[in-house]
Amino acid sequence: MSRENLWQICHKEAFSNRQLTEDIVSILRKQGVTIKQAAYDLNMTVWRAHNWYYKNTSMSALDLLRMIQAYDFIRKEVEKSLY
Repeated sequence: MSRENLWQICHKEAFSNRQLTEDIVSILRKQGVTIKQAAYDLNMTVWRAHNWYYKNTSMSALDLLRMIQAYDFIRKEVEKSLY
């Protein structure tokens, strides 16, 4: 296998962090969780939550872990996507 083909396989993103953030934000919106409520529940600043709610900024892994701990419906969706 050539080096160029190997590089293309290794760097191909099947599912980006931005797509994951968009999916989680849509789930939060369906559940009626506001920015302020999410920031309070996840112990973060409102501006940080605002960035991934409205500015399409990807959330960090720590944000995802906090959401899994705080919200059962997020945990269930993540578990469902693993299988």
